[in-house]
Amino acid sequence: MRIGLLSFCLMFSFGLLKAQAGYQPPFPYEIGLQIGTSQFLGDLGGQSEAGRPFIRDTDLKAIRPLIGAFGRWNIGPYFSARADLNYLQLAGDDALAGSGFSGETRSEDQAWYRYYRNLSFRSHVFEASIAGELIPYNFELGGGYQSYSVISPYGFIGVGIFHFNPQAQYDGQWVDLQPLSTEGQGLVDGRTPYSLTQFNVPLGFGVKWNYNDQWALSFEVNHRLTFTDYIDDVSVDYVDPQVFYDNFAPEQAALSAAMARRSVEIDPGLVNGYVSAPGEQRGDPKDNDSYYTIALRFSYFFDANSLGGGRRYGCPVW
Repeated sequence: MRIGLLSFCLMFSFGLLKAQAGYQPPFPYEIGLQIGTSQFLGDLGGQSEAGRPFIRDTDLKAIRPLIGAFGRWNIGPYFSARADLNYLQLAGDDALAGSGFSGETRSEDQAWYRYYRNLSFRSHVFEASIAGELIPYNFELGGGYQSYSVISPYGFIGVGIFHFNPQAQYDGQWVDLQPLSTEGQGLVDGRTPYSLTQFNVPLGFGVKWNYNDQWALSFEVNHRLTFTDYIDDVSVDYVDPQVFYDNFAPEQAALSAAMARRSVEIDPGLVNGYVSAPGEQRGDPKDNDSYYTIALRFSYFFDANSLGGGRRYGCPVW
């Protein structure tokens, strides 16, 4: 619904421009680079009101960088196919929930519980995806074979694969969380270890400006739906720390217990220890984690036939 609404607004905004419904890109292929920002949406981080949707849950202090490369095949005036390779970072921190620890539980304040939970993570993410782009209309800003300029709003959806590895800082060192089974994955019946490689569904919208026959610039918002709730290593409830000592060597068991229940670090006397006791809620398994990126994409039109003399793809805009 958001994609459709944005497309309508864009078409209305550019309605006074001369529209070229039959426009085709100058060459069928593009290669390019993108830079931008990434934001995690899950159990950790976000605004003080937990569960606010999509961009409304953005935490400015948790924004991280994105870089990537892509290729696009311009099939015609209204449809393109593309492939993306990206590196990005994700992060979340309960300390940014917007409420400090006062030593007194306030049941009406969700941020207090998140702050008391005291969990955090970071992850380096590598992803690859393919997607189809739908271009509802093309708006010409200039005329002539070499000097035309076209703006094209578009929406897209695809399928991708990504690799992540949640880590948290402990005693000045970054610790991999997945091998620690912080929620009893692989140690408690019904809880299997999660895979660090998962599928996702990229979807979003953008605006592309074809500056001339060679260069284009796009602004894009890309939301990734995922099929895991463990990008941040948080999903269900606290487990009895004894399961760590029953299954791991003492040193690893102690580390697992420490990383599973970090509220002890800000409440060593466990004044409110019942909040993070075994069986109490640690995360929310009802909603999978997701993330989104906002990026500028720079591309160059590539003539695959240029070595043989080549020809311009499509018709000139007069």
